[in-house]
Amino acid sequence: MHIHDLPTPALIVDRKRLKNNLESMAEVAAAAKVKLRPHIKTHKSPFIAHWQQELGACGVTVATIDEAEIMVYNGIKDIFMAYPMAEVHRAERLARLSRLAKVSVGVDSKAGVSILAEAVSKYDAHLGVLIEIDTGLHRTGLASAENVAELARTISKVPGLELRGVFTHAGHAHGADAEGRTRIGQAEGEITVEIAQSLRKAGFPIQEVSTGSTPSAATVAQVPGVTEIRPGTYVFNDGSLVAIGLANWQQCALTVLATVVSKPGSNRCILDCGSKSLASDKQKGVPGFGTIKGQETTSISWLNEEHGVIEGDSPHQGIGEKVEIIPNHACTVMNLFDEYYLVEDGIVLARIPVAARGHRHLI
Repeated sequence: MHIHDLPTPALIVDRKRLKNNLESMAEVAAAAKVKLRPHIKTHKSPFIAHWQQELGACGVTVATIDEAEIMVYNGIKDIFMAYPMAEVHRAERLARLSRLAKVSVGVDSKAGVSILAEAVSKYDAHLGVLIEIDTGLHRTGLASAENVAELARTISKVPGLELRGVFTHAGHAHGADAEGRTRIGQAEGEITVEIAQSLRKAGFPIQEVSTGSTPSAATVAQVPGVTEIRPGTYVFNDGSLVAIGLANWQQCALTVLATVVSKPGSNRCILDCGSKSLASDKQKGVPGFGTIKGQETTSISWLNEEHGVIEGDSPHQGIGEKVEIIPNHACTVMNLFDEYYLVEDGIVLARIPVAARGHRHLI
C-alpha cells in the first residue's frame, strides 16, 4: 500500500529518518561512554523501545505507570519512572511491577518515600530510588544538597528501597539557542555530579547520575561523572527542535497525513486534521500548529477539533489530495493516535499500535 492510499488523518513514521535519529543518539552516548536510557514518552511504542535497546540503550525512562507496565509486559526489563512518587495506586502498581523487571522511581519528598515504603512492604518488593535534583527548570526536584542528603537518609532506612542515584531534567534547554543549550547542559551535569559526590562522601553508594533532555544530551554527556542520558524527542524530532537549530526538516520522522477537504477562498485551505490530531499547545518560536512537509514555509494557522486551517499561502494540492504535516510537538501528537504507520519511500511497511498512550486506572 502507498502512503496516499491511507485514510486520514493518519500518523506516519518514516523508517529511514527514525533509524538515522536512533543511531545518531546511540553514537553520542557511546562516544561519551555514558549509558543511554531514552524516554519513551515521545514514541510510546515497544517496537521502537526494543530497537533502541538493540542499539545499546540500557533500558528506558517512562513518565507514567501505564507506560512502565506496557514496556515491561512487552519485554523491556529495565525501567526508570522519572516522575515524583506521590500517589498510592501508582506506588502499588510499581511495586508489583518490580517483581517482573528491574524498576527504579524518582522521588523528591519524604511523603513520596513513605508512600513507596508502604507499597514495597505490602508486596514484599524491591525498588530502586533516584532523588530528583532541580538544576534550573524549577518544576520538581530539590535544589539544596542538604535537603538531598536528608532525603537520602530517609530512603536508606526503608527496607525494600535502594538508593541508586540522583537524576535531573533540564527541560529549560528546550527553546534555548546553541549557546544557551551548552550553558544549560554544562550546569545540569555539574550540579548533579556535585550533589552525587557530596552524597558519596556522606557514605551513600550512589551509582547513577542520570541527566539529559534531547537539547542538552550532547553537552551533558561530556560532563565527567555523568553516568547516563535520557533524551526522548530525538527519535522523531519536530518543529520545536527545528526552530532552535537542533534538527532540520529532513530529520523529522513523524508526520500527520491529512486530506485537503476545502479551499473556500484563494487565501484559505482546510485540512482534516484539527486539535484531535495535531494538539493545540503552542511551542516557543514555532509559527502555527504544524508545518507542511516539503512546503516548509506553510504552516497550520489555527485549529478546530477536526479542522486545520491554513491562511495565506496554501498547499499546492487540490481538494481530495493529501499532505503531511510535521508537528510542532511530537510527544503530544503521538499520544492522540491509537496506531502509527511505519513507512519507507512512500510504501507502508507496518501498522503498529501506540501501545502506551492514554491512562489506564488499574488497581
